[in-house]
Amino acid sequence: MSKLRPGTTLGLYPQCHEKWPGVLETQARLTVAKIKYLFQCRKYTLKYIGKRVGAFERRIAKLSEHEMKTHISRLRMRLHKNGLQDNLVAEAFSTVREVSNRTLGKRHFDVQLLGGWVMMNGMLAEMETGQGKTLTAALPACTAALAGIPVHIITANDYLAERDEEILRPLYRQMGLTSASVVDGMETDDRKNAYQCDIVHSTGQQITFDYLRDRMEMGDEIGALQIQLKQLQNRRQQKTSAFFLRGLCFAIVDEADSQLIDEAKTPLIISQTRQSDEQTQSYFDALYLASSLNNDADFKVNEQLHEVKLTSAGKDKLAELAETLDDSWQQRRRREIMVAQALRATKLFIKDKHYLVRDSKIEIIDALTGRAMPDRSWEHGLHQLIEAKEGCEITGERDPIARIGYQKFFKRYLRLSGMSGSVTEVAGELNRVYGLTVIKITTHQLSRRKMHQEKVFNTSKQKWHAFMQKISKVHNTGQPILIGTKTVADSEKVSAILSKHKIAHQVLNALQDKQEAMIIAKAGQLNSITVATNMAGRGTDISLGAGVKEKGGLHVIATERNDARRIDRQLYGRCARQGDPGSAEAFMSLQDKNLTEFYSPAMLKLISAFGRNSRPLPNLLGKAVLALPQKWIEHRHCKMRNMLIKHDRQLAKTLSFTGRME
Repeated sequence: MSKLRPGTTLGLYPQCHEKWPGVLETQARLTVAKIKYLFQCRKYTLKYIGKRVGAFERRIAKLSEHEMKTHISRLRMRLHKNGLQDNLVAEAFSTVREVSNRTLGKRHFDVQLLGGWVMMNGMLAEMETGQGKTLTAALPACTAALAGIPVHIITANDYLAERDEEILRPLYRQMGLTSASVVDGMETDDRKNAYQCDIVHSTGQQITFDYLRDRMEMGDEIGALQIQLKQLQNRRQQKTSAFFLRGLCFAIVDEADSQLIDEAKTPLIISQTRQSDEQTQSYFDALYLASSLNNDADFKVNEQLHEVKLTSAGKDKLAELAETLDDSWQQRRRREIMVAQALRATKLFIKDKHYLVRDSKIEIIDALTGRAMPDRSWEHGLHQLIEAKEGCEITGERDPIARIGYQKFFKRYLRLSGMSGSVTEVAGELNRVYGLTVIKITTHQLSRRKMHQEKVFNTSKQKWHAFMQKISKVHNTGQPILIGTKTVADSEKVSAILSKHKIAHQVLNALQDKQEAMIIAKAGQLNSITVATNMAGRGTDISLGAGVKEKGGLHVIATERNDARRIDRQLYGRCARQGDPGSAEAFMSLQDKNLTEFYSPAMLKLISAFGRNSRPLPNLLGKAVLALPQKWIEHRHCKMRNMLIKHDRQLAKTLSFTGRME
């Protein structure tokens, strides 16, 4: 294996210059990768890695604390000199395993060794929820850091980045390594100092934005020599580093499907604010004009594609209404674009589903995690129109300065790896876009999860009646319950239903994100009921309280299918972790929005004939009815990501003529 650290060979800021291969080249690469894996598949088995690591274990376990420090120092020297050779990696894994046992009281299982080995070789490890992915990441992270390679462990949010770094810090220190977490709100110098550590925990958003800032600092035509001169100049002047990062060397992406797939639909943009009183007034004018138009006659709303189109009659009516406004509204194209955006803001973007209002500010809600994203904003005036709609202070519209998509950014790492509990469904796309192979890791213990039938009722009334019957039945046994919802509004609706029946519960959504750890800590206790959006399905571990195992463990109830099968698996994976008991089921209806948006009224009426006397649909029919809309949404999201890739390619060609780098 090659060396991946900054130096004379790769320069002070190493990174890959990503290539976008054609269809034939992509297919050839996939074929070669499959053939290569067939010849090397024995290398990615529990028997192979167990034997490799076990060869060093007995000797390392006998070392005293002083001898261990000497051993780690010598191991570091050999890794620096020879790189990430398989025998040295196996010895490093054995060392990390022993040190972890001494400092954290946690000894890596063989399945965690295999997960770490897969990531060390630049692949994705699919590990079931509850298999200890945080501890698994420490194996390749410590090994690479000992070899002098800057390591980025990228996770879903700031809370998890800080938590994981704090958990693993004693292990890092004992291995002679430095670590830090980079989260929102840090000062510039603190961020730069944090990136100088051997191992950095952060989010994809934080690291990508800091990389964009580095690109802006580099300028358009700066090369490796200029970067080196700039760094040396700063050192002589006793300043902090000119750049945030030390390059893009080795990344370990936790919840890889979320970061590399779900987040990849939206490019990250650094922008500057442009504010004027005239512009602010135009947002209110646009909302006024939009409110004067009639649905169907003047405009058509397509909820599936999330767009609004003006009809010919609507455009004519808009021209008449605009005659009373200032000259800027006499420009037809600008007028129609602004009003279409105003219609989107009022008809398609719903409070507590797509955004929430907190401290008189609009915060976007991530549809897949349920978390608020206060630093993000919609483009082309949409954010300001929603601010005007909700009566918030209007922020200035932003002009983009630098832009990059996640696909483009992550392809620039010299070695990219990751782990997740649910990547099988998107393994083909991960291989095609990032060149990553997915390896499924067996569980340490057999799963004891009981999956009940997903019940699909004809009406919402029948659904919620059956739902409450189940809640009462399970709650009377003392078994804790986690209720999964898609949006903040849905979680508040379920909370209202429970409150009406005087059932005590707690709610976890974007409004309670600051109390997430405390709420999750109580979710596994006897008699507890927790209503949560998807934020409870990523990176959190619900520990079972005393007596809960005897009651059957945590019981998970889904109230609607998510946009992707992977997200459903993540929710169900909150129960029955590490050999604990648990159960899961779902209650849906033909009146759920994801079904009414996909099926015609006539089709739904035909399907409803199979569900009689308040009974759910037959199992096979119910599964098929739920699967089709979900697969269609997954396909649509995949097309959106492919369109972003094409846009990046076109943008790269355009900028190449101007000499600009981003």
